[in-house]
Amino acid sequence: MPILTDYHVHTPLCRHATGPMEACVERAIERGLREIGFACHNPLPRGLGGDVRMKESELEYYVQRVTDLQFQYRGRIEVLLGLEMDYVEGLEDYLAAQAAAYPWDYLIGSIHYLDRECALGAWSCRLPFDAEEQYVRYFVLLEKLARAGLCDMISHFDVPKRSRRVPGPRGTEAMWRALDTIARADLCLEINTSGYRHPDLLMPDCYPSAPIMERALVLGIPLTVNSDAHGPEQVGLMFPAVEERLWRSGCRQLACFRQRQRGHYFLRRETMK
Repeated sequence: MPILTDYHVHTPLCRHATGPMEACVERAIERGLREIGFACHNPLPRGLGGDVRMKESELEYYVQRVTDLQFQYRGRIEVLLGLEMDYVEGLEDYLAAQAAAYPWDYLIGSIHYLDRECALGAWSCRLPFDAEEQYVRYFVLLEKLARAGLCDMISHFDVPKRSRRVPGPRGTEAMWRALDTIARADLCLEINTSGYRHPDLLMPDCYPSAPIMERALVLGIPLTVNSDAHGPEQVGLMFPAVEERLWRSGCRQLACFRQRQRGHYFLRRETMK
């Protein structure tokens, strides 16, 4: 069977996504998906990163909206409740409380900032240090996220490449070490197709790139494919191309989630072109 789930779909509550949530669900149905999961950016305290995420006062409303959609679309598609959890060092207790507050189906862990003040973007090309330090800082934080026990999957693993900077030896070593840590933590790795619509990449690609994905398979890391959609038209973006890449890399099953429990389903060759 083809890719059946898309667990990384944003809503206008994050202040940089568009379109009604119902339109995202309808798009998923058109794409032949069996499950769609909303994963809006989590609130952070003191308004940190507040221009690209929900406010703390909106989290209850977000959960209720997804719950309503689960009822509205019952029998047509499964709608799952997720959250994209930004890891910021020093906020582990805050994030753990957030993780325990609602009946999430899954939590996506991600790194968007390289500092505790959420001022240094992970893929910025205007940082007060060189590319090597950028990649090292990013992957060190990713390791800390993986060890923190806060999430179920890791999002856009190699997103610093959006800066068009290339890691040197230290950055590359940190990258492979982070992947090893994800494997030891028994976390799922997201294949994120949003890179196919990011013009700042040197060439369209998913996160992570093929060599990293292939190494993840060798390490036995479970994979799932998500669009990171910020509008209804992006749901399921480039899934057929990623299916083919996965099959050629030897991937035969993908992870699925419910109530923070991980399962799997199989990819079948007869669906591949």
